[in-house]
Amino acid sequence: MSACIYFCLLQLIASIIYPLRQTYQAYKLQEKLQIWVVYWILMSSIYLLEEISFGILFMIPGYSMFKTFYAIWLYHEKTQGALVVGTLLKPVFNKVKGIMAPFQEKLDILEKVK
Repeated sequence: MSACIYFCLLQLIASIIYPLRQTYQAYKLQEKLQIWVVYWILMSSIYLLEEISFGILFMIPGYSMFKTFYAIWLYHEKTQGALVVGTLLKPVFNKVKGIMAPFQEKLDILEKVK
């Protein structure tokens, strides 16, 4: 097998399989759940960006390697990058939450009607 296949497998394990397992464990124990929730929000955003960029991101040299190391940095117990980024983005999330509040009220009303 080529090195590309091994690296793609490593990326899948490092950015999806291991974090998914850890999220499940944290959910069962209700410990360290915040870091995994933030991790999945950030990585889902990256995967969404990859989809809407039509593969342009993958043309950037070293992008896949950067994404793999970024994923590990987010959840590694010594760096806990997800908490760092989550703290930095909290004001943005609060602003979006404020903008979405009127829509959420309407959704709540619709939910009660059902």
